[in-house]
Amino acid sequence: MGKHNINNKASFVARGGIYVALSLFLLYSTSFLPFNTIFLLGVASAIIPLSILTTNIQNSIIVYVSVSLLSYFLLPLKSMWLSYTVFFGLYGFIKLYIEKLRKISLEFILKIVYFNISMGIFYLIYKFLFVSSLSIPGNFLFLILAYQFMFIIYDYALTIFITYVDSNFIHKLNN
Repeated sequence: MGKHNINNKASFVARGGIYVALSLFLLYSTSFLPFNTIFLLGVASAIIPLSILTTNIQNSIIVYVSVSLLSYFLLPLKSMWLSYTVFFGLYGFIKLYIEKLRKISLEFILKIVYFNISMGIFYLIYKFLFVSSLSIPGNFLFLILAYQFMFIIYDYALTIFITYVDSNFIHKLNN
């Protein structure tokens, strides 16, 4: 039991390091590929569910915390750090626990609530730390609806990714 447990821990640490490096690469890429920032944040957010599937929750939390801390110091665009830390990095965990409810309408409502709370927190932090004169635009309602629509597409794409990885790679690794 001891040797298998040590190998498992070493494997989790190694995978965690790879996930941190890959996440940081994707997040740093937003600074020199400014036209794909949301896409790159979405891809970076898929690493947490991948970590959950291939290691465990505890290791994945360490990956998230490591990426959040390191990206604060390494990313020139603090808005990307804030986006990852407040929403994109956490969403894999939130999605996991919400989808354990197995009630689609409740899951949908909770995800939308989480998204709106995250966006509110992002707005407040961004306003107070970075741009104090940030004001709400006139087409604010349209923007909220557009962002929620994009969130639904993002959640669906993340679900497809998780399902694909789980059925095509994870089950094969375990067999």
